[in-house]
Amino acid sequence: MKSYRVRVAVALAATGIAVTACGGPVQAGSAAIVGKERITSSELNDEVRALRADLAANKIPEGQLQLSFSLPQTVLLNMTTSRQFQELGRSKGVTATDREVDDIAVAQGGWDQFNKVLLSNGIPLDEGRGFVRAVVVRNKLAQQSGAGQDQESQQAAIQKVIQEADSTVPVRYSPRYGKFDPQQGFVADDRFGSAGEAPAAEAPAGEAPAGEAPAGEGAPAAGGAPDTPQAG
Repeated sequence: MKSYRVRVAVALAATGIAVTACGGPVQAGSAAIVGKERITSSELNDEVRALRADLAANKIPEGQLQLSFSLPQTVLLNMTTSRQFQELGRSKGVTATDREVDDIAVAQGGWDQFNKVLLSNGIPLDEGRGFVRAVVVRNKLAQQSGAGQDQESQQAAIQKVIQEADSTVPVRYSPRYGKFDPQQGFVADDRFGSAGEAPAAEAPAGEAPAGEAPAGEGAPAAGGAPDTPQAG
């Protein structure tokens, strides 16, 4: 059985979640650490709120999102993915130009339409270009690792890139956002609730935890994610 990371990385390209392994303690107040970069719980809270605002502005009901994990978990995964692959690319001299990022959006019908795709996959618009840039970088690295037009070579190449990313730019998640399993992603944990629940996060006074919906909003629906073009 292919790992969760490989299955998702192959199925999701421009708007997918290439999930990485986690392990070891993280600093108090951190949601995750990507290499040496810290994503704080406060930053995650801000992005969850930004996503909800973007969804409302685009008239996309949060309850209709078909995500595999809770909204905070999904946003966090997307944030770590973006930073991990961009950092790996920088270490190898692989970058993505603004034109290449725009070409992805044009191929999906333009930014107005593509923004809705990003939002449907739990990516706030202020993170959108960076996330697409990371996927372009990942695809370039996969091509360098032997990705061809067939699915088998793409899977093998993506596996190599993920393994290199994990060893070069490791990602560690705070357990307050759930238990992470490389084969399945976030899974049920008696200490922190199921993967479909929004875990509590420490937040400054007056700031709602990342997993807590504002008054009147329901919990996001858990589910799958749509297929998108593959690497290569």
